Amino acid sequence: MDPSTNNDNPSIESEFVRMYKYIDLYVQQKTDLFLQNYVFEPFDFLFKRIMFLSVIVTLLVAGIVTLVLGVIFLISTVVPFWAALLITGSVIVASGVLMAYYVLSNKIILNTPTAEMIDPEKPGR
Repeated sequence: MDPSTNNDNPSIESEFVRMYKYIDLYVQQKTDLFLQNYVFEPFDFLFKRIMFLSVIVTLLVAGIVTLVLGVIFLISTVVPFWAALLITGSVIVASGVLMAYYVLSNKIILNTPTAEMIDPEKPGR
């Protein structure tokens, strides 16, 4: 046997190439995990929520428009149609103003975390 064919101790170059391949594989795996957990998964979650929200909002708007038209036609049996439109519009605007005032008049209070105080006289801590 020729001693030069003994390859028990790989060269520094081959060790470097192997280390580079492992580092590259590690970085690829970490990048894939990052993209999956922090980019694609949240966007997928948000996309599904936005789709559900768009369907719900569409149904709610259709129902509210139908109810408003029904109220207008109901009121128009008692008063003229233009008066029914004015009454319904003023009620809608007044309720919107009241809701906006209620939502916007409250001060924003953020919940801040509190630290639990450790009592040095209590045993067991």
